[in-house]
Amino acid sequence: MESDKKPVCRRVYEERDLTALIALMNQLGYEHSRQSLSDNIQQVRNQGGEVFIAEDAGLVCGCVAAILDIRLAEGIKGEIVSLVVNQQARGRGIGKLLVVVAEQWLSQYVDEYRIRANAIRKDAHRFYQQLGYSEMKQQVVLGKACPTKG
Repeated sequence: MESDKKPVCRRVYEERDLTALIALMNQLGYEHSRQSLSDNIQQVRNQGGEVFIAEDAGLVCGCVAAILDIRLAEGIKGEIVSLVVNQQARGRGIGKLLVVVAEQWLSQYVDEYRIRANAIRKDAHRFYQQLGYSEMKQQVVLGKACPTKG
């Protein structure tokens, strides 16, 4: 992944990519087993979404998921989630390529795309703004464990 060329391949996720995706998710701060990430990918697809891969010289160097988010008040929107490019491959346009691939796929289903980025990921905010995204609102995400699970 040391070349300055654009990635040679962008495609949908295949099972052979799983190990590379586990390492990429780790770079985002998310620990996964083969089973947990495989289950997540299957759920994305079961709910109408897709996972895309960027590959350079036969090696996975990035990924993104495109999902359909349906809300009672807002209707259906396309969301671009879990975008990550390998640390050694950043700054070469791979993230932009993956966003474009996700947007093209989502455009079959929706008229608007959204991206949610953690408030602490300021570089990601700037990256998305350079691609034409603008801040719509700020939210607080609250969580609670389900008492019948784990």
